[in-house]
Amino acid sequence: MNFLSKYILLIAACFVGIGFSAYMGFSLYEKESKVIEQDFRKDVDDKAAALEREILLNIEVLYAIKGLFDSSSEVTSQEFSRIARSFLVRHHDIQALEWVPKVTSDQREAFEAAQRRESPGFEIIESEVEGMISASQRESYFPVSYVAPFIGNEQILGYDLASNEERLWIMERATDLDKPLSTSGVSLSSYQSKQRGFIIFLPTYHGEPSTLFKRREQLRGFVVGVYRIDDMFGSAIKRTSVQGLYFSLEDNTYETVSNLYSNFPEGGTTLLSQTAFIYKKSLTAFSGRQWSITAVPSAGYVAERRGRLPYIIAILGSLLVLLGALYIYALMRRSALIEREVKQRTHDLNEAKQKLEALSQTDSLTKISNRRCFDESLQACWQHAIREKSSIGLIMIDIDHFKLYNDTYGHLAGDQCLREVASALNQTLNRKTDLVARYGGEEFVVLLPHTRDCISPAKRCQINIEQLALPHESSPTSEYVTVSVGVTSICPDKCSDMQAFTAEADRALYQAKKSGRNRVQVFEHERTEQAVAVVNQA
Repeated sequence: MNFLSKYILLIAACFVGIGFSAYMGFSLYEKESKVIEQDFRKDVDDKAAALEREILLNIEVLYAIKGLFDSSSEVTSQEFSRIARSFLVRHHDIQALEWVPKVTSDQREAFEAAQRRESPGFEIIESEVEGMISASQRESYFPVSYVAPFIGNEQILGYDLASNEERLWIMERATDLDKPLSTSGVSLSSYQSKQRGFIIFLPTYHGEPSTLFKRREQLRGFVVGVYRIDDMFGSAIKRTSVQGLYFSLEDNTYETVSNLYSNFPEGGTTLLSQTAFIYKKSLTAFSGRQWSITAVPSAGYVAERRGRLPYIIAILGSLLVLLGALYIYALMRRSALIEREVKQRTHDLNEAKQKLEALSQTDSLTKISNRRCFDESLQACWQHAIREKSSIGLIMIDIDHFKLYNDTYGHLAGDQCLREVASALNQTLNRKTDLVARYGGEEFVVLLPHTRDCISPAKRCQINIEQLALPHESSPTSEYVTVSVGVTSICPDKCSDMQAFTAEADRALYQAKKSGRNRVQVFEHERTEQAVAVVNQA
């Protein structure tokens, strides 16, 4: 087993040990979380039960007041206020208790006159954009006749609840069912309260009607309770000992969910997405409404129920594993140092080998690939093209009248010319797979894998070399250094001859020189092996 394998085994054993310690700690953490979640759900259930009791107690208040009207054909405002005050003292979440009689259009004038004896200026009113106005003519009215407490709710006196379509519909259903029914969450601004609330209507009748028709016929009015949701929820929470929970109260009676109350801090949506404990509980249906509570614990609630044992086990276990790993590491250190020394020497040898290989494949003058590198690359590219059934392009380039250039400017200038031409060719090609090599003397070759159209890169090579503007006064072709270019391409198969392919490019180059130089020639395969097409002179 080599040193690397030993280190891998040591690290693996270390990770396994730390992982096992973390797993044990996490298992205890999960068990603890389940216990916390059970306690959390129980606490929420307790608060939900307290809220349900509070709602039922408030409904019982309406039944108690209904009993007063059922037992007497005439209930005065003093009697109503006296019994209402006895309940208001104990139920601080009640905004108002109201008596709302049914008044037909024929009875309206007499009813308003009777009410003015106790409340001067009384009239049946309804709400409009500009405020309270006298109620318009309709078949029947349901005005607020008695309200307790009176202070703070004065402006609601005389308000016709039938002027609101939703409340009228609820009153009609309550009449038909002979059951208390509640509105959805409503604003209590008309009661001079900033809280949201809900209103419960409990119908009373003349006598004891037993059929739907008789209930509508004998409807006397409604005992109405107006409740503040925030105070009701707060009262229910205070009756339980556990704190540190966030609640949201929703009305799920219909498809559209309405939020009635929330004590979430700012960023409540973020809180819901981050906590692991979210509990939604549906309350017992009441007065035709279905409410539900969504609860999440605060960070403090969870923290005070968390123990340290899971963290201690995870940390101590990990420390023991690390100490053991360090001890083994100390034993292996000497052999590791020797191994690193061997690797360093091997690396130096390999680096020297790579440099030698690079030197053997690089032209010493132009610093581009040499003939050997080209031959090896062509062989590899040829085999790859046969396997992949792809094409290869080959460009051969010769500097025009280079011997005259050397005779005119000297061999040092000739060497510099070769370097600049090689650099221009290298910069012309954009793909990493393309190869520029010095083929010999003043000849260069360009290998283009996966290329059929070699004319465009060939012309770019010709143009870029001419743009170097290297003076060549002795050239009969141009006053600057120019090149002749031979181009060919092939999609080889197993029967193709690589040497013949190279010869095709060489023939095209020969034809370019024969045709006057400073031009690109493409070898044609279609008619004869000797056919050559002339491309526009650059």
